[in-house]
Amino acid sequence: MLVIAALAMCAYEQVVSAFDTPSWLRVGLFAVTGMAGTLSVFLFPKFKGRLSCVLAIWIPAIVLRVLLLPTAVSDDVSRYLFEGGLIRADVSPYAQTADAPELESYRDAHWQAMNHKDQPTAYPPLAELAFAAIGAVSYQPAAYKIVFILADLLTLGAVLQLLRRRGTSLAYSGLYALNPIVLIAYAGEAHFDSLMVAALVWAVCAAEVGRTKLAVTLVSVATGIKCITLPLIPFFVGNRLVVGGLISVGVLLLPALYFYDSLGTMLNALFVFGNTRSFNGLLYDCLLLGVGFPRAVCSGTVVVLFAAVILWRWLWRERAPLDSHMRWILGALIVLSPTVHFWYLAWILPFVCLRPSLPWVTFSLTGGVYFCVWTNSSWGFEWWQQWLFWGPFVLACAYELWSTKGRIVWPFNHRGDGRRGFAREGHLASERSSQAKPLQTVAIVIPTLNAAAELPAALASVERQSVAVSEVVIVDAGSTDETVEVAERSGLAVHVLARARGRGVQIAAGIEAVQADWVVVLHADAVLAATAIESVLSAVLRNADMVGGALGQRFADGNPELLPIEVLNDLRGVFLRTAFGDQVQFFHRETALRYELMPKQPLMEDVESSWRTRECGGFIFLSQPCLVSHQKWDPKQWLTRFRLVMRIVSKYRFARLRGRHHAEALSEELYAEYYSVRK
Repeated sequence: MLVIAALAMCAYEQVVSAFDTPSWLRVGLFAVTGMAGTLSVFLFPKFKGRLSCVLAIWIPAIVLRVLLLPTAVSDDVSRYLFEGGLIRADVSPYAQTADAPELESYRDAHWQAMNHKDQPTAYPPLAELAFAAIGAVSYQPAAYKIVFILADLLTLGAVLQLLRRRGTSLAYSGLYALNPIVLIAYAGEAHFDSLMVAALVWAVCAAEVGRTKLAVTLVSVATGIKCITLPLIPFFVGNRLVVGGLISVGVLLLPALYFYDSLGTMLNALFVFGNTRSFNGLLYDCLLLGVGFPRAVCSGTVVVLFAAVILWRWLWRERAPLDSHMRWILGALIVLSPTVHFWYLAWILPFVCLRPSLPWVTFSLTGGVYFCVWTNSSWGFEWWQQWLFWGPFVLACAYELWSTKGRIVWPFNHRGDGRRGFAREGHLASERSSQAKPLQTVAIVIPTLNAAAELPAALASVERQSVAVSEVVIVDAGSTDETVEVAERSGLAVHVLARARGRGVQIAAGIEAVQADWVVVLHADAVLAATAIESVLSAVLRNADMVGGALGQRFADGNPELLPIEVLNDLRGVFLRTAFGDQVQFFHRETALRYELMPKQPLMEDVESSWRTRECGGFIFLSQPCLVSHQKWDPKQWLTRFRLVMRIVSKYRFARLRGRHHAEALSEELYAEYYSVRK
């Protein structure tokens, strides 16, 4: 996949002789890179050491960016160069437009290549000073591209740090590092937004370890580079209004003082940019072109809606992690903005890595439709082109709203454990060294039936955990082999229960029996990675809205024939929030009991519990795979079993559409069908 992405980017660089090259091939190469990059995330190999894992992320990321270095830059870079040159000549770019007669002596080749010379600049003071500083080193577009790529790589470093803290797979960083939106926006066209994004993401990193002053400074720097992050500052300031306010005002005011004579012109330029022009805005264009509202009404509507989103997230600021607020506010800004260029989508992608989202990832495939503007006779989209750009995103949003019953927007607040541990860097390591009681406890529930051969390895993996579990409960369904004896001989303090046959019945009984905060459901033929429980704790401590999820699964023998099954399982877990039992599900115990997240049914209990979890609150797929026996999957006949599983899941899905009781009634019938075919 990485080779395909590299070849596609090489071809893109060859095709784009100028940033406005009219070629449908650009759209296709964008989609190919997006598909290859996304699949690379789910084909990410299992490495023994963290260094190998990190290198496997950094090396392709750097290589793809280097391949795009010769690509023609955007005409925006000409403005960066020209206005930076004016500042070095002690001329304010805010005092007049670029085509003003008094600037005639400063006109050069970069001025000739500028767009909108008759419009005042809308770049904030800190951005303008950055342009001047880069141009002082080298008055060439390549200098700007290199700086923006370095900022882009700084963002990747922050994303990796945030993923590590959450116990989530570092491979998710590929949704940013290998995304064609990011690659073309920064390494290709050299848009300065990478400076803003880097400052913002590192601000989140600082906030999570309690370095509030540094976080406020960084988010204020982001605002000084691009004003769109201004509404985010209060989320970093929090209750430190005086100190945070002074820092923010200082960071924003000092660069502005350099242009104090012409700041009024700058503020007017921002108003003109946001209120008199529009292009490719989702809601804005629907109101302006679809309904026919006046531009003032359209602008007023989106401003009110955006203010409502900010207020909503502010009222919820203690009930969700900081990155969740960033996703919602930046996402709302993109959806409600009158003008949306493809590189605007890069603003939100670092936060999408932390909680992958189907709507935003779809832009990895459809964002290239933006380049249709260069193939049209006039600037703009045809209606069907705009549909190709936005349509899959809208449909994916509709699916997420439907599948979660709206809980993705308005989740319940069940857990009641607030944001404990959010600002404690290395809290798990300190707990291990001091033997202090963990902030959250985890129990293991293992349903068994004649599992004497596989159970020892499963129990040994529990015993090897880097963070000890508080309880281990085995719920046996009448084994006739030595399953119970094996459990009792293990080095763990195992509590064995006897229940009727049926995984849902057994797991539900186990959840009722334990007393821990969280329950991990481990199949007897699965082996946990040594850091599995640590990953779960890291995830739940930094995601206060989460009530359940899954770790992930790989087949123990590594049969290449079964690779499609592993990839499809991961895609379903990440984007559809549906996990199978061998992907190691986990639940917030109190919520699971209160809302019966684990149904007492013999089959499809894993799918049903996933759906109930996503309908109840946050579901997260950590992609920290555990090893599972491939005994049920004959590598030579996996397609036959795959068809069986899909048939059963489809039947259950249609029954579930009629209601839970219809699906539960069908479960007995599907149980008989499934095991009769297996025999």
